[in-house]
Amino acid sequence: MKPTLTALDLGGGKIQLPFYKGHSHGVKFYSKRGDETEFTYMDRCTVSPYIDNRALLVPGKAEVRKYKAIYVHGDTEFGQFSDQINVARSP
Repeated sequence: MKPTLTALDLGGGKIQLPFYKGHSHGVKFYSKRGDETEFTYMDRCTVSPYIDNRALLVPGKAEVRKYKAIYVHGDTEFGQFSDQINVARSP
């Protein structure tokens, strides 16, 4: 099992990340922003969609955000990570 992610730019710096949780309790999101080399934990979400409204790393400068997610049952991750999706976020 692995989540399927999509992304929608809502404008105003917000990215919507809908997901299907199936029989899980939700998903944990991980991301990389700009020139980051490692994915870092972003948040746990039990209701779709998740909205990423974090500020740009450099105010006024566009960046690419990379996302992946994994299912959770309670706090335990299970299954495989989703395929990575990339979203260009403009200022």
